[in-house]
Amino acid sequence: MSDMRKICVEIAHLVQTYLDLERWKFKESARVTELSNTEAPAVIYDSQWCRIRIEFAEWAPPFQTTDYAVDIYYGRLHAPNHVKTTVWNGEECWCWHSVSKGLHFLDGRTPEYTAKNIHSHDLLRKYQETTLYEDLRNRLVEWEIRKHIYIWKHYAPRLFELFDVRQPNLWEQYRQFLKEMYDIKGRRPNIKPPLDKVC
Repeated sequence: MSDMRKICVEIAHLVQTYLDLERWKFKESARVTELSNTEAPAVIYDSQWCRIRIEFAEWAPPFQTTDYAVDIYYGRLHAPNHVKTTVWNGEECWCWHSVSKGLHFLDGRTPEYTAKNIHSHDLLRKYQETTLYEDLRNRLVEWEIRKHIYIWKHYAPRLFELFDVRQPNLWEQYRQFLKEMYDIKGRRPNIKPPLDKVC
């Protein structure tokens, strides 16, 4: 337990050091330190638009196998602290989301294009090509946090607004975009709920 708390303290320190939380009025709302088998330590921040979950990732190949990294997810304000899925409008759905599909949507990309580039994005490739990437790739926590600074520079506040519960029409367009994209890409039957079931 003390190790989980220590990890969360370190993550929170790095986030406060590098992310411009005050500019976007994000405030820490939770630390996930008491874990079940499916959880990882995390620090969660809330704003008027959305939530951000910075989550411990124990092993991060290809660069490190002994140190840890983090994954950063975005959620709507109803996303729970301790689980990645929830029941919304009577349907189980994913409530924490990685960023690349959302960036394709905000760029106006087609579902066909996104299906072929689901795990990459032009801006993320550009970030990897920078000198900063070369300097930080062996310090994966800082690298991941700075990647989101880079994303925010180009997409904030539009990225946050995508997850805003006050914009149900935009969210419904995104849900439809994901459905069409997974209709093309295909769904893995072992992933429950399907990845296009989002809330």
